[in-house]
Amino acid sequence: MKACPEIKRFVQETLGCSCPEEVFDHIDYQEEGDGITGRKVIVGGRLLIYIITVNGKSNIQEVIDLALERGVLERDGKGLNRFRLVLVASQPDELRSSAGHAFESSGYTDEKTYLHIVNEGDVESI
Repeated sequence: MKACPEIKRFVQETLGCSCPEEVFDHIDYQEEGDGITGRKVIVGGRLLIYIITVNGKSNIQEVIDLALERGVLERDGKGLNRFRLVLVASQPDELRSSAGHAFESSGYTDEKTYLHIVNEGDVESI
C-alpha cells in the first residue's frame, strides 16, 4: 500500500471527492496500471483513478481516448462506481481547454466519468 494519507488527501481535497470515510480503509495503488503510462488507484472498491503525466497538448485526444476507453472498461468490469482521469501537467491552465474538448468528444464519457487537470505539485507525495 502506498502513502494512504496522501492518497486520501489527494482524492478528497485535490479531486473534491466526497467519498465516505470507510472507502479509504482499502486503497490499491499501482504504478503504470494496465499499460497506460502513469498510476492507477482504486479506492474502497468504488473509485478508479488513472493519474497520467502529459507533456503538452499535441496528442491529448489520443491520450484521453485511450485512458477513457480502458478506464471505463475496467470500471464497469470490476463493478466500480466512478472513474476519474487525472492529467498531470507542468502548466495545467494551458491544457484545460484542449483536454476538456477532447474529453467531451471522446465518446467514452458518461455520468460516472470525470476529468481533472492538476499540476505536478499536486501529485508529488503520492
